[in-house]
Amino acid sequence: MRISDARGQTTTEYAGLLLLVAALTAGAGAAIGLGDVASAVAGGVRTGICIVAGDVCRASDARAAGLGPCVAREATRGAGLKVTIASVRLGRGDEWTVATRSDGTVLVTQATERSAGVETGVGIEAGPLGLEWGAEGKLDYAFGSGRAWEFPDAAAAARFLGGEREGVEPAWRYGEAGAELAAEAGASVGGATLTGVESTGRLAAGVRVGRGRVTYYVHGRLDLLDAVAWLPGETGRWAGPSTGDAVIEVTREHGELREIAFRRVEDRDGRVVETVARLDLRDPGNRAAAEPLLRVRLPWPPAVAHDLGVLVRRSVRIGVVERAVYDVHDRSRDLELSAKFGLALGVDAERVDIARRLVAASAWTNGSYARDRADCGVTGAPLERTS
Repeated sequence: MRISDARGQTTTEYAGLLLLVAALTAGAGAAIGLGDVASAVAGGVRTGICIVAGDVCRASDARAAGLGPCVAREATRGAGLKVTIASVRLGRGDEWTVATRSDGTVLVTQATERSAGVETGVGIEAGPLGLEWGAEGKLDYAFGSGRAWEFPDAAAAARFLGGEREGVEPAWRYGEAGAELAAEAGASVGGATLTGVESTGRLAAGVRVGRGRVTYYVHGRLDLLDAVAWLPGETGRWAGPSTGDAVIEVTREHGELREIAFRRVEDRDGRVVETVARLDLRDPGNRAAAEPLLRVRLPWPPAVAHDLGVLVRRSVRIGVVERAVYDVHDRSRDLELSAKFGLALGVDAERVDIARRLVAASAWTNGSYARDRADCGVTGAPLERTS
């Protein structure tokens, strides 16, 4: 419990606040009933402690700080299928995601992706020794689209998902195009793996439209290395560094620049950590700092790396930064059947079933210290400021 810290709060102020809460609730018994007094006092004390700590305590505090409601729970269901014929890959995937926010509203998103690509590989086999070595690569071009609907509560969302959709217009729509490259190589003897390595990368660009806003974005993911190797007496497996997902967004509102945002999604020991830094481009200073990047069309080339780094650091120092940590329950399944007779043949089927639950949320706003998002019903460890 933070009673006294660098924010200048004192034990005296804390005690005074508790006395004030007690005074305000002392006469409430006759009005609301003795059974509710304990709950009222407990709620008042919790809010009082939160205010003293300087955290984001109520929905009104969040709005004043430029923060939206948190996504408290999220469930994604879907399926995908890719067919490879004569080394040509064709695929389609469909997903529905239901996100319940901390203010009770619900966002329902429907996404569809179509892909086309090629698969190729080379290999060497030494029959008498049972030694095999091979490498293969897959390149897919994907085209995605989707819609999202916002509802005031879970009941309205349930009616929509149950089929009552007449007259319900999407809050926004999106479309994107991108490419994914996967490569792997390995060696085995007698069916036992000696060594193997796998790497994948994905890059997509898209646009999202709705509520008077247009957002242009670039979304990338890179998994650098997943390797296994056999040595005399032991077998080792290493999951190499992964950059996870990174997204850059530029938003216009009614034709005028509004903000630039940098998102980062990481997998950490079964949890997902999402961090987003936003910079308001309506501010003249921020607009001037972003100008070198805004003059270059998305996706940005490597030459803008320095200017991009400067803007990210500025977003962290004086912008609005939010972090959310989710427990993830992934029951997705994947089945792949393939054969190679000079050319590749195969089927890759996937069932998506992912549930996420918010376990921590924190933010800092306009250069403030780290603030817990108590308004979301959870707290979070302090964010580490990036200089």
